[in-house]
Amino acid sequence: MRAFNPKQKLAVEIVTGGTGETDHIVPYSGGGLTMVENAQNISPSANRAKGAHKIVWRRWQLEFFEKWEDRTGDFTLIAIPASGKTMAALEVARRWMAAATDRRVIIVVPTDNLRTQWQDAAKTIGMELQTKEFGTNFKDGYQGGVTTYSYVAMNSNSGLLRKLCAVAPTMVIFDEVHHCGDDLTFGKAVKIAFELCRERLSMSGTPWRTEKEPIPFVQYDGDGFAIGNYRYDYPDALSDGVVRYLIFNHAKGTIVNETTGDEAEISGDISFEEAANRLSLLLNPSGDYVEQQIREANKKLLELRETTPDAGGLAVCIDHSHAVRVAAIIHKITGQNPAIIVSEDSISNCTVEKFRNSKAPWLVAVKKVSEGTDIKRLMVLCHLTNVTTELAFRQMIGRVSRVRNEEEEGYVFLPADPRLIAAAKNIENAQVLAIQQDAERQMREAQEMLLDKKPEFTYTTTHDGTETILVGGIPVSLQDAREIERISSLVRVSQQKVLQILQLRSSAIVTEVQVQPDAPKREDEERKLRKQCHNLAIRLSILLKVEPQDIHLPYKPQRLMSIDELKAKKMKLLTEIAKYERN
Repeated sequence: MRAFNPKQKLAVEIVTGGTGETDHIVPYSGGGLTMVENAQNISPSANRAKGAHKIVWRRWQLEFFEKWEDRTGDFTLIAIPASGKTMAALEVARRWMAAATDRRVIIVVPTDNLRTQWQDAAKTIGMELQTKEFGTNFKDGYQGGVTTYSYVAMNSNSGLLRKLCAVAPTMVIFDEVHHCGDDLTFGKAVKIAFELCRERLSMSGTPWRTEKEPIPFVQYDGDGFAIGNYRYDYPDALSDGVVRYLIFNHAKGTIVNETTGDEAEISGDISFEEAANRLSLLLNPSGDYVEQQIREANKKLLELRETTPDAGGLAVCIDHSHAVRVAAIIHKITGQNPAIIVSEDSISNCTVEKFRNSKAPWLVAVKKVSEGTDIKRLMVLCHLTNVTTELAFRQMIGRVSRVRNEEEEGYVFLPADPRLIAAAKNIENAQVLAIQQDAERQMREAQEMLLDKKPEFTYTTTHDGTETILVGGIPVSLQDAREIERISSLVRVSQQKVLQILQLRSSAIVTEVQVQPDAPKREDEERKLRKQCHNLAIRLSILLKVEPQDIHLPYKPQRLMSIDELKAKKMKLLTEIAKYERN
């Protein structure tokens, strides 16, 4: 039977003390039994959200689930922004709570905005989380709650949260736990409130180093860097198509002292100390630099909106007054008032949700959307803040990293501050590494496929005007042989290896050898080829120091290309990459 009968519903209500709709913990469609041990009471809204949402877990999330099951104590997850760690954390919490009816979860987040975001995400897997009015127990129908680090600190003396964790088995999830290092009172309050929890999961979007007191429940190495029990960083995320590739634009600037006439430059050639003394002056909205930087970023945004009408831009500012002045410049340039999102409600004229669901071009913010907020349509970031730490930088670029379309890139406009250049270079290196790993993986798969098939080659050789040449025992045309020889000379790889690569990766040269693996569906093959061409175009653009769209320009749009055209484009890009990498 699919539906729970009245007696089963009553039993679940008596044991759990909760009311609502009786629902399967493991979905019926997924093999879950209609038995009381597989039943939970959830609110109608959570049940609707759960029924309308089907989650397909990513590879890294499945690996994380396995690591979590093998845990021996407190667990730290370090996963790149936009990778899906919120849903992964909620899933392990759901599984943990499903093992006993009296279990609950508490989630601690940096900002009020993230409280609502976690609450909405929890509903998609059938969980109702309370966000305010905490007492000695959670309200009827709620399986836990979401609060902020500041709330924990303000209520540490009352013992309210500590009591909540004491009356029933509780799991706590610390979102962006590095914030506990920002304020010493946060770390102390967290330790007092949650040391009685049965399970503790700490999460961050990027590795961090502590300069102060270590954050409770987190392990560190000898250099003070947090140790993750599971890590998922840029190269893997890029290879998996979880985040966008980013293109960085560093703009130099000059500061002129109008009283003395002295000039100072911001560029990659100055020291970190010089940059620290100059960056805030450069970002004064009264000067020309900020306006020109916004013009450049807006020019790129308008270009993107020609093909992606809802593409958005984010300007990250120093403080609230700075944000208001930057917004005035954006209005001057675009003729539109941008959304302003800052901490104080008196200045904020837009909510994150409203901007997310609109097509407004620009969002101006200080810290409220610097991390955790999912606005996938953001594709341009204008960095106008004097915050330059690696941690903050990665959190900010995470706003334009979230994938909607595998062929979309994110664009980041930065001052040519050597600290920001170094941080961006780390991301660029990760992107190059991801592309190389992807190419190597394709090569391994092709070689394994050849070994699995174990083809038998039968051939004879004749001399008929050099119409056919044998390369590694395989007959090819004279034209193909010359191309193989040229590439072999360029990349210093044997002609036989070049032939294998071209044959297996592009199917464009050899026609004599009939090795026919099971053909994938046409759409799948087209999608795979488009992604490979896209990644190769990015790799070539890095070598040539141009934008990927310049590489695509000579070709017609990939969505209109046939499989043969995509294969030809792929081989052409491979050839160009080989030429420039050798040089």
